[in-house]
Amino acid sequence: MEIVNKNAALLSNFEVYTLLKETKEKSAQKLIKKKNLDPNNSNFSTNVDKHLPTVVYESLKYLEKTPCVKQSAETVNNFLTQLDEKFKEYNLTKLEKLQLLNHRPSSAVELQSLIEDSEERFTIEQMDNLLEFVLKNLPDNQESEENFESESLDNDFDN
Repeated sequence: MEIVNKNAALLSNFEVYTLLKETKEKSAQKLIKKKNLDPNNSNFSTNVDKHLPTVVYESLKYLEKTPCVKQSAETVNNFLTQLDEKFKEYNLTKLEKLQLLNHRPSSAVELQSLIEDSEERFTIEQMDNLLEFVLKNLPDNQESEENFESESLDNDFDN
């Protein structure tokens, strides 16, 4: 296998999450369809890679703990459009915009970790304005974080 263009496109967590959900549904439909065609064959195989369901499951499990769960195509599009309009002079890179979208920083420290050389490029007021914009325009992931924390606690007690 040869990598032709390693940076052909950057995908947001929302796009990956949507693609994986579709892949999971298609795989399930193929499996049901194949099983319905030959219900007596308990040892049937599909053309799907044997590891694909595991990769899809584990990836979805991780992504369900991130802000992308609460995002929609419209939310993502509006966020990026408004970010370009309101903060054009900030000269944020594509990767920095993607990081903001994927991580939805909720504090100045998180924001600084996502933007390269933020202390040199921006004033504290500019960083506060950017953080306020992110918090106002991207849905909160508090519910998913709480579920993750409670799952972690439950798993700790089970062991």
